[in-house]
Amino acid sequence: MSVSWFALAGCRHSSSGELGAPAGASAWDTRLDQLFDDRFTPTAVELTGRAPGNVLDQRRFSQRLGYANVIVLVTVDQVWSRTLFGGQPQQRVEVTLGRTLRGSLPRKTTPSQVLVLRQAEELPADAVGRVMLMFVAWAPGEIPAYHHHLMPADEKVIELIEAMVRHARKAGKLDESDGRKKRRKRDAEAGTG
Repeated sequence: MSVSWFALAGCRHSSSGELGAPAGASAWDTRLDQLFDDRFTPTAVELTGRAPGNVLDQRRFSQRLGYANVIVLVTVDQVWSRTLFGGQPQQRVEVTLGRTLRGSLPRKTTPSQVLVLRQAEELPADAVGRVMLMFVAWAPGEIPAYHHHLMPADEKVIELIEAMVRHARKAGKLDESDGRKKRRKRDAEAGTG
């Protein structure tokens, strides 16, 4: 396994390919802590159920969809736990980044990444080989420079995400560059870029 110490420590994006916030990303908004909680949801979201648990899951799913900078399919390669100095166990998950459903990954991000799951429902060892949805929100200045949420990738949920992204793009409501292109264009027009 060729994972650097920096990936295990969760450091920000670097030339070695760890996932991290791109230049110009907005600061982390602590109101998103419950949505991008660095945890795992063990079951796919039930899109049609009206039970209280289903309604809460549907609400969080739609909020993650709306606030995520990147939504990407990942394949679980390895799952392990590690106890840190404070005695707090943390589960680590090595994933391979796959198809991006929304947003784009920073350049030079390598497909193999190590995620830390914090005090959560543990990802079972039999998750190896499964495809998951990973919602990512950038958190520049933090270690790591993003927060995420993992959940099983159900085909109906993937289709819904793709349809919603297509609709938002067609309506002109989705800027995949997180404003970078607009800033460059504005800087060029002002003669500062």
